[in-house]
Amino acid sequence: MYTQLEATLHDTFWEAEGAGAELPLLESFLSNYSGTALELGCGSGRLLLPLLEKGYLIEGLDNSPDMLDLCHTQKGELEPILHQADITEFQTGATYSAITIPAFTLQLLPYAELPSILANTRRHLHPNGGLYLTLFIPWAEITGDLEEGEEFLDHETFFPDGRHARCHTRFQIKRISQQLLREHRYELCSKDGDVLETSSSTHHLTWLWPREISQFLTDSGFSIQKMIGDFKLDQPCDENSQMITIFAQRTEELD
Repeated sequence: MYTQLEATLHDTFWEAEGAGAELPLLESFLSNYSGTALELGCGSGRLLLPLLEKGYLIEGLDNSPDMLDLCHTQKGELEPILHQADITEFQTGATYSAITIPAFTLQLLPYAELPSILANTRRHLHPNGGLYLTLFIPWAEITGDLEEGEEFLDHETFFPDGRHARCHTRFQIKRISQQLLREHRYELCSKDGDVLETSSSTHHLTWLWPREISQFLTDSGFSIQKMIGDFKLDQPCDENSQMITIFAQRTEELD
């Protein structure tokens, strides 16, 4: 996942949406935990590197060598500790004061494996360690605002040298099982509109309603400290929120 052109353009499309909306939430969360943290799904370091620049102690883990190579390229004078591993069964040989799973990474993982993923995450936390994660509800697909099976222009951005990049998306949705299949086609074009490079990818996503993820976390040995809606620290999450951010803490009840 996240290889070739998709890896290269990932941050470009995120940055075109504006400043990182998650960074203030991550800082608010990490300020509660001293010691070293770990980001699962750190990718190219879009969130990891700014946190390191601000003095937070945080390592990164990702399964994509292309994304980790981008992180090394963009690190500047920073020296991030990076682990290449599958999030579903990672072993770093250390425990952490906090673990973050931002940018909807958890939803890219198989639904049936979520309990074991959360159990492994818990094992990598100190007692009373913190867990941060974000999820999203695909309301546009659920409500039919986007037409299923029809390709649409999902992202487009322009570079100073006149080149531009596009992402075309087509999706299928299974509302009962809460599954979303997205097919992406990436294009990098010259200033004259000629396609210079292209790649494609498929993402299988599962969405969880707030009450479901709450139960998952409780069953996995976590207590929820805060549930935030739409990346706004002062906005509680409700059933209409599109983005869900959770601050949780490891409990000792399962030990």
